Amino acid sequence: MSEREFQGYVTIRQQNDHSMFTLRASLASSKVKAALKTCLNVAVPKRGTYAQTGETLLAWMSPDELLIMVPKDAGGAAFAALEQALDGLHYLLADVSDARARFTIEGGSAREVVAKLAPMDVSAAQFGVGSFARTRFAQVAGAIFVEQEDRLSLICFRSVQDYVFALLCGAAKPGSEVSAQS
Repeated sequence: MSEREFQGYVTIRQQNDHSMFTLRASLASSKVKAALKTCLNVAVPKRGTYAQTGETLLAWMSPDELLIMVPKDAGGAAFAALEQALDGLHYLLADVSDARARFTIEGGSAREVVAKLAPMDVSAAQFGVGSFARTRFAQVAGAIFVEQEDRLSLICFRSVQDYVFALLCGAAKPGSEVSAQS
């Protein structure tokens, strides 16, 4: 799927510029931490957050799972380096790039658009820059993270990307603002 965009009272953009990997391993292991730091130059994030260096991101999915995002052109080399660094350890590393889709919601009311769809408090006080969470968007599972105060990213299964794009566009439609007067 090529990138697509919708301009409502916020901008919805589908991004295809990163490879995504799932790593299942003991995140408390010093060897796993060292492998990630050596290969990606990013430390393991704390629960409910993500860590980022440049365009490479590690997101905490569960006590033994990370979502790893690297620039698409570095994906193959990063995956191979991780496999080599983790060799001999108990882990599962899978390239999920073709199974996931990423959208950005950008603008002053980005949090409002997400709040219409996800059963979670996305206020800046509860879900600040650097936060990451798994949640639902209407009827589908996904994850959300805050890159900047006015820019959030959403990840979902690629099989529901058209549905999620339509949801986001509907929630961002001009005139649908929560404060809009009829």
